[in-house]
Amino acid sequence: MALDERIALTLYDRIYQAISGSDPAAGLPSAFDSATTAFVMAQRGMVLKAADYHNPWSPGNTEGSKEAAGNIASLVDDIPGPGPVYAPIGGKVSDVYRKIVKGVQDLEPPRPDLEAQREELKKVLEVEGKDEMNNLTLKPTALAVAEQKAADNYTIAYTGYVGTFLKMQADPAFKPMWPMLGAQALREPKRAFADWAAAGRDQVESVKAQLAVLNTGQVARAFADAQFRLNAFETVVGAEQDTFLRTSMTPSDWASADASTWPSYHFNESTYASEFTTEANAWGGGANVQAGLWSFGADVTHADSRQAMSQDTTNIGVSFKWRVCPVSRKWMDASLFKLPHWSLGSLGGPGMISGGLMPLIPIALVIVRDVEVIANWSHQDSEKLTEATSGSASVGWGPFAVSGHYSHSSTSDRFSAKASDEGFNVADIQVLGFVCLRVPPCPPM
Repeated sequence: MALDERIALTLYDRIYQAISGSDPAAGLPSAFDSATTAFVMAQRGMVLKAADYHNPWSPGNTEGSKEAAGNIASLVDDIPGPGPVYAPIGGKVSDVYRKIVKGVQDLEPPRPDLEAQREELKKVLEVEGKDEMNNLTLKPTALAVAEQKAADNYTIAYTGYVGTFLKMQADPAFKPMWPMLGAQALREPKRAFADWAAAGRDQVESVKAQLAVLNTGQVARAFADAQFRLNAFETVVGAEQDTFLRTSMTPSDWASADASTWPSYHFNESTYASEFTTEANAWGGGANVQAGLWSFGADVTHADSRQAMSQDTTNIGVSFKWRVCPVSRKWMDASLFKLPHWSLGSLGGPGMISGGLMPLIPIALVIVRDVEVIANWSHQDSEKLTEATSGSASVGWGPFAVSGHYSHSSTSDRFSAKASDEGFNVADIQVLGFVCLRVPPCPPM
């Protein structure tokens, strides 16, 4: 296998394993269940202009920017295709969900004997209230807020810990030190897991499980509640009175936060893997990385051309800081997808949603920053490096964007890597991929 391909597949696998894997000795659950989630990685990272996402508006931050809130909602609204390569299929999560909730048909009527039980359980998680415009809305209870915050903190802490575990295991110089260093690194995810329990993890899980059972006999009521929730979280923005469904990410300052505490990866030729997961090989084939790490033209979903690194380029090192940012859509009730006895009529037959319209839903971003690539560059690759750092073209190196236009931005601003004595670095935030929920087979009828 060529070095170009080894580098690219190593990068995919390291992130994939940090998201879905675990340290067997830690005794803690994975942050994401690979049976219900998938990791899709872009062929080339989406570089973001941090100012577009700074200080988003929310009911608790009414002085914030609605434009920034709308940008965040848009960033995670594209529906990825079912493969491991990030390839939006053209639809929006918000649009498809609206069609489901507002177009649902053939519902069984509520059962009075279950309705009272269900209403009591709902009060544990949310209550009706008024928004800043005095409109009826749904507000999570203090318990629900605390539990969700603790769950997100655990996701961030444990993925960071597993990333460190994998980094140490891959480096012969550090692997023998892991028993000592690992015990110290494990303190943060253990504390986060304990905090999650103290915040009501078991109680919330029990309530959600009971509601899921009751909803199978209250399908019409569950969809009616979903319609109310959808309307409650719709937000108007801009002079054109456009609307979006308010979506948030953890941590709230993800776009501007100090990255000094982010986990980091450092790769060199001794730590590039030679064996890869099925998912990594599938991603590499779809992203065409066997043709080379350099990519020119086009955008995050494809390249106009790819070129391999010169064999005379040696001592290639890659480093970056990374983190996982959970996504929250309070307007969505994903448990609806599993309910029986509903259809969409002419909008779609059985399995149409999961099988085509919306196979995946992004539930977390994997972002990187401070990407640095160093090497002893050949003359051939030095010329490509000059082109990449000039800012005049759209260039990628492996899954990283090196120069081009900012993604998901209303401006035409460009970014470009900065040349260094040994290579280049890109300080901007890049979305490398998404953790996605696999939508279960639906509709059932």
